[in-house]
Amino acid sequence: MDDGIGKVVDCLKACGESNDTLVIFTSDNGGQLSVGARNGRLRDGKQSVYEGGLKVPFCAVWPGQIPAESTSNARGITMDLYPAICDAANATINHPIDGRSLLSEWLGKPTHSMPRDLFFHRREGGDRYGGLTINAMRRGPWKLLQNSPFAPLELYNLELDPLEASDMAAKERSRFRELSAALRVQVQRGGAVRWQPPARVEQEFPLLTH
Repeated sequence: MDDGIGKVVDCLKACGESNDTLVIFTSDNGGQLSVGARNGRLRDGKQSVYEGGLKVPFCAVWPGQIPAESTSNARGITMDLYPAICDAANATINHPIDGRSLLSEWLGKPTHSMPRDLFFHRREGGDRYGGLTINAMRRGPWKLLQNSPFAPLELYNLELDPLEASDMAAKERSRFRELSAALRVQVQRGGAVRWQPPARVEQEFPLLTH
């Protein structure tokens, strides 16, 4: 992988396009443990909605634009790449999208933005999943997840417990109900049909969106 990425970067330099090209490196999921991947101390890996399956490395390089060796604590999701790339190209998006451009963060010019919920869904087959989905959501430091369609929901505070070692579902019942209702609305929205009325729970527990 290092060799392949190096060839792309070397080609951009040879063509004189390096300074005009935004290069992004990331992954769609954490490392697959069954083939020897290591995700540090994070719990689990690919095919999981624990942090080892969701939290991935990210690097963006744009000479003269993104400060070298800079870092950001901005929390993003793959769908944020599209609006960020459009921003870099000065392209206008004329239709609603779910992503949020993080280009200003990468450029070292963080802007204040409204908090938002992040959702993660994965559908699998086999006896382990039965063709059903596993889900997770993030609201601030709180993360709600169901890593098996046949298991109860779990709740973690990732600021206090980044390794997801202590399930808070029983202790934080109010927070648990709040997030589980929001996750339920998101799942219902994804499977909605035209004749289905909006879920009443959405009015009681509105989503945090951008």
